[in-house]
Amino acid sequence: MNKQSKHIIVAEDEAFLLDMMKIALSKHGARVSTAQNGQEAIDLIDKDPPDLLLLDLLMPQVDGFAVLQHRKDKNLKFPVVVCSNLSDKPSIIKCNEFDVNEYLIKSDMDDEQIWTVAEKYLH
Repeated sequence: MNKQSKHIIVAEDEAFLLDMMKIALSKHGARVSTAQNGQEAIDLIDKDPPDLLLLDLLMPQVDGFAVLQHRKDKNLKFPVVVCSNLSDKPSIIKCNEFDVNEYLIKSDMDDEQIWTVAEKYLH
């Protein structure tokens, strides 16, 4: 399977960032599904597990930590890149406990960085 057919789920409640990430990934040929809250992300994961999950932590209804717990409970092994503005040590440590592959601060991200990071995990 080549990178163009890889499935990426982007879970982000901020519409501008969700669109920016979807465009950045789609222009490289990735198949992108989007979720605006954690429950939508869980539903997408259960329906069509991704090759990569880009995950915000603070979302309505169900947060990103619950999505990570769901992945762990189901013993799913796809890589996860957290994209959050939470930069406190406890949040980062908690993500490490869920085997998150990478932790990005949203305010530091641009569209090319999104693809560069995603590409590392789409092999």
